[in-house]
Amino acid sequence: KVNQMRPVVEEIVSHGKKFNIGLEAGSKPELHAVLATNIAENALIICNGYKDQNYVELAMLAHKMGRRIILVVEKLNELKLIHSVARRLKITPNIGIRIKLANSGSGKWEESGGDQSKFGLNSSELLQAIDYLEKYDIACWLKLIHFHIGSQITKIRRIKNALREAMQFYVQLSKMGFAIDYVDIGGGLGVDYDGTRSSHSESSMNYSIQEYANDAIYSIVDACEKNSLPQPNIVTETGRSLTAHHSMLIFDVLETTSLPTWKDSEELNGDEHELVKELYMIWDRLNQQNLFESWHDALQIREEALDMFSLGIIDLRTRALTEKLFWEIAREVGNIGSQMKHPPEELRKISKMLPDKYFCNFSLFQSLPDSWAIDQVFPVVPIARLDEKPTRMATLQDMTCDSDGKISHFISPQGISTSLPVHPLRQGEPYYIGVFLVGAYQEILGDMHNLFGDTNAVHISCYKDRWEIEQVIDGETVAEVLDYVQFSPKKLVRNVEGWVTKAMKEGRITPEEGREFLSTYRSGLYGYTYLEKD
Repeated sequence: KVNQMRPVVEEIVSHGKKFNIGLEAGSKPELHAVLATNIAENALIICNGYKDQNYVELAMLAHKMGRRIILVVEKLNELKLIHSVARRLKITPNIGIRIKLANSGSGKWEESGGDQSKFGLNSSELLQAIDYLEKYDIACWLKLIHFHIGSQITKIRRIKNALREAMQFYVQLSKMGFAIDYVDIGGGLGVDYDGTRSSHSESSMNYSIQEYANDAIYSIVDACEKNSLPQPNIVTETGRSLTAHHSMLIFDVLETTSLPTWKDSEELNGDEHELVKELYMIWDRLNQQNLFESWHDALQIREEALDMFSLGIIDLRTRALTEKLFWEIAREVGNIGSQMKHPPEELRKISKMLPDKYFCNFSLFQSLPDSWAIDQVFPVVPIARLDEKPTRMATLQDMTCDSDGKISHFISPQGISTSLPVHPLRQGEPYYIGVFLVGAYQEILGDMHNLFGDTNAVHISCYKDRWEIEQVIDGETVAEVLDYVQFSPKKLVRNVEGWVTKAMKEGRITPEEGREFLSTYRSGLYGYTYLEKD
């Protein structure tokens, strides 16, 4: 579920073949893809998720043909379904049971584990499953127990607690006579998105991969040795950790906007409105001693100016002058506040108001959906002019007509910042920004808000002394995304041709203009959904 893209799956399978790396399927489409993938002969295929008869039949027949498939029971009724299909097909399957632990993970996905978990059997349901297996003399089918306490687990202590609890289920089942060959400890291995290597952030974790492996093996071996039981094989489903690092998103900045500024050449000529003069005086006399008083006075005057403009008392020029001066005061107050060791909340709010807006050629909903949906923080870095110090601070706005389409939280040495250090744009020179560690979930979760489709993609292989472009994949065309929402491109062209012909007959346009319009329409229809340079 983390990344079903064929090149990603095939690369991981190819690299992991010597380790018999397996695949996990959580749906019928995923199972179809997994069964057709060239994994090692002894590699495991773990079948999770909700199942119907077709899903179970497909898995069992593949098992009969030599695939090492384990059907994991997520709900009690699935056990009866598996039993029914197995009897009809005369196949002895390997099954696992997902156990709902009391322990849960930590971080954003904490609630996906524990007593309120969507999947798994609680203790009472597990006993019912055991009774069913023993009643029908199929206890030998049970080969695996599985648990999952959440994704991106930030604290190693939560993992150790879950392992200790899970191993007691292994111990109890083993003492009941079940020969459990595998303990599937699920996913949750974190990715250090923000570089802090701590549990204080939901975007990191306080452990390394080595520590994770050490603790997992120790917990399992310790429980087995204390109870004189055989040590099971350990299965992990660490999809995020396997895929996050392979992919990055790169986009160009199209234009920028910033708050009004008072130019050095501007001066008051004496006939301005009193509100303008008052703001200018506040700005001129602003210092650290009168900082808060000045800011509060500026806020009040700005509010008065807006009210007076709405009532028609002041003109547009006066409003523009008050805005320029107000934002200059805000910048000065923000600068003084940024030099304080512990600036008060009021000053921190000002810094959030000041950044420029950089309008970028991407869709947040298509390429970085977790940034919008769950406030996931990714590393974001300008990848142009790296030998120059950035002099501007900005938030990033996407191309959609949606105010949520923006990135306004960034990783910084001080924690999470509400703006990104960037360079001012230069005329005629492209400016690119990269977003990193986006290989898990983003591509498959992305949607077509405003009908922005998949981006162009380049597959690159890196070696010790060189890199190679393996494949260039064109992004989706306008015609392709329109077809998704049931607009036939051919029918669209016919409709437009009829409309253009009618306009020519009525003398609204010349035949040459009609041909030019149709040519532009057709080329745009089969062009990129994002903006392109001429």
